[in-house]
Amino acid sequence: MSEIPIHIRLCILYEFQLGNNAAAAARNICAALGDMSLEDRPKSGRPLESDIERLKVLIEDNPQLTTRELSAMLGCNQSTIDRHLHEMGKVNKLETWVLH
Repeated sequence: MSEIPIHIRLCILYEFQLGNNAAAAARNICAALGDMSLEDRPKSGRPLESDIERLKVLIEDNPQLTTRELSAMLGCNQSTIDRHLHEMGKVNKLETWVLH
């Protein structure tokens, strides 16, 4: 088991001396000290550049893929695919993505 820092142990002891259970103690300590977890939290926002590069490769390999198929392959929203294709200057002509 990992060693718990002494200041955290003192906070836990203080919470239990106040009569708080483990859940309440954890909430109070996290509220006071912040989330001290080392785990990455899920992030939202722009896709990584690698996803845009992957989109370019997928379109070059098979220009007849639909935005629905591309969104399933890349794991993002269909409107995101539309926006990136538009930014790349691609339009759908006769079921094929071409430069505008």
